[in-house]
Amino acid sequence: MKNEEYIKYTYKHRKIVIYLAEKYIKEEMVLNQIKKHDIDKLFMYMFYDKKDISKIHRTLSNHHDNEKEKTYIDYVEMVLDWESARYTKPDKPLNSYDTLYKYYPHMESKILPILRKFGIDKSCLKMEEDVLNYAKNIDDSKESIKKELKEYIDGYFS
Repeated sequence: MKNEEYIKYTYKHRKIVIYLAEKYIKEEMVLNQIKKHDIDKLFMYMFYDKKDISKIHRTLSNHHDNEKEKTYIDYVEMVLDWESARYTKPDKPLNSYDTLYKYYPHMESKILPILRKFGIDKSCLKMEEDVLNYAKNIDDSKESIKKELKEYIDGYFS
């Protein structure tokens, strides 16, 4: 399968983003947007190279630092994206607070209130055991990934 390792990587990352959203947020509208997090990448990996996908995704996704206008929900998704990375991406060990100040200090006024609301507004926070356990038990088999993609397509057409 083309880009199988990136598909699994993104699938696990998505699962953690959704897990964190359900942990920190109870607003249905926010959760609905978060449940679509990076789904485009899972589909694109089947056809394109990673480098191209990363460029397209970062340009078109509201949860990335780009020229697109952002809503509060987009900033929440951005925070969850950063926070989840340390649980599934060994190459990205920073928590969301440290990511903010290392790479995106210009967004402090939008991001810091969200970090405070979630209680993750400190540097070098330890990883949370429940999230680590959840991450460790994610089933990233081809069958699970296919099922998620199929459910997304079925929901899109219903």
